[in-house]
Amino acid sequence: MLRIGLMGFGRIGRNLFRQIIDHDDLQVVAISDQAQPDALTYLLKYDSIYGRFDRPVELVDGALSVDGRSIPFIESGAPGEVDWAAAGVDVVVQAIGERHRTAAALDQHLARGASRVILASTPETPGELPILIPSVNDSVLTPTTRAIAMGSNTAQALAPVLKVLLETFGLDHAYFTTVHAFSGSQRLADVPTSGFRTSRAAGENIIPAETNSPEILAQVFPELAGRLQGMALNVPVPDGSTVDMVARFSSPITKESLNAAIHAAAVGSSANVLEYTEDPIVSSDVIGSTASGVYDSLATMVMDDDLAKLIIWFDNGWGYSARIVQTLERMNAMKEAGA
Repeated sequence: MLRIGLMGFGRIGRNLFRQIIDHDDLQVVAISDQAQPDALTYLLKYDSIYGRFDRPVELVDGALSVDGRSIPFIESGAPGEVDWAAAGVDVVVQAIGERHRTAAALDQHLARGASRVILASTPETPGELPILIPSVNDSVLTPTTRAIAMGSNTAQALAPVLKVLLETFGLDHAYFTTVHAFSGSQRLADVPTSGFRTSRAAGENIIPAETNSPEILAQVFPELAGRLQGMALNVPVPDGSTVDMVARFSSPITKESLNAAIHAAAVGSSANVLEYTEDPIVSSDVIGSTASGVYDSLATMVMDDDLAKLIIWFDNGWGYSARIVQTLERMNAMKEAGA
């Protein structure tokens, strides 16, 4: 049994809780957040995207009670403030957004008793922490790994496809746009902020934004450094996103050869991480998908024999959380093996 502490009970933290509860060998034993316990309990019970939680949820004596089991809330929002040893925690998942994303910050979880820590974000400094993309670079997680980052949901969606394309055809360069559901950091109305575009109403606009996914992917695929660029468009949908990529290849391609290579990975080396579809899906169809990305074979376009456009859909919260749960399962296997 792997005992898990969640630091941050926002979108990712609650997604993790909903998924972990179905795994008999994983157990959340402590939740750290700065919000009020009654508000956190309410938001776990009722979710505007995924609906009502299918387990009985209550707040009892200041602790979260689910299926009659009590999980304490700990009021804290920073590494080093929680005694994970006292809570009996093996692994901490830090899901508090853009704060405390350095190796030194994560080390504070280890100093307070955790054996390992997962950063549900991107390290503040590129290359400071290993980034794990399941089915792409699984070897970066070893029995001696104590801190690891999961990068961005866009990188998790795109990397399994990039791996296939690099290994099968070779890539000269690529550009992508992640057309991304709005996030909790955006504004519902026009409000002054330091970034002019980010000050505009999320529900009323398509908003260009920066993404650090090219840097993440260059760390995972060093051969793509300087040959992969990307940007984001935040759009007025609550969930369901897509990556639109245009790539030039080193060897001849056809629509059929591209689709065949991706399909082979989806049923083989990247099964359960990469999904392949021949259906005419739209963004809402991937809500609740546990895949990192859903490759849209109908959207594949090829010009001449070396230029292609590809689309990968993803649930930006649920699929990303599923990769963290998958990583926790690997850590549990290491724990049982004595690592």
